[in-house]
Amino acid sequence: MATILRPQRRHFFTIPNILSSRKQYSERKLLSFSQNQLYAVVSNVDDYYQFIPFCNHSRVYTNTPMSNGTNVMEAELGVGFKLFQEKYMSKVTCQKPSLVQAVAADAKLFNDMTTTWKFTPNVPRSKLSMPSAADHPTCWVDFDISFDFASPLHAQASTVFFDQVSKMMLKAFVDRCHTVYKK
Repeated sequence: MATILRPQRRHFFTIPNILSSRKQYSERKLLSFSQNQLYAVVSNVDDYYQFIPFCNHSRVYTNTPMSNGTNVMEAELGVGFKLFQEKYMSKVTCQKPSLVQAVAADAKLFNDMTTTWKFTPNVPRSKLSMPSAADHPTCWVDFDISFDFASPLHAQASTVFFDQVSKMMLKAFVDRCHTVYKK
């Protein structure tokens, strides 16, 4: 049997896959809140429905402290826009005061979704390990959200509004900090 060799094709231009459902948004901001304050607002999942755009339901069902100081929560979130309504469970891992990560667990809407918040006090590296660092009045926030819609229709629709909604979400948390801490 003879092997057929085909010439390699080289493309001068690559066209992105517009039907790809994987979306990612990242932002780093310096905020005028302490690491402890930001962690307290982001880890308070029960209150999300009060201030996050398109979130109409938030409830923590379990909160399990781990031996390493991490808390793991099982939480249900409801999102909605006009006729579209969906609820899904998330596993939320909290490492006080530096990290909150939520991973969608049983969502029909997403193949996967991960939201990660990292909080770093705005102090020199040499002072990061000091207990007072978490109360320093400014803090860096690294916000990352990535998801893969299960539905090609939702994936296509998200290309129009994903960045805008992601920015709105980050702004909602900052606004919530202003409300809670009266700044």
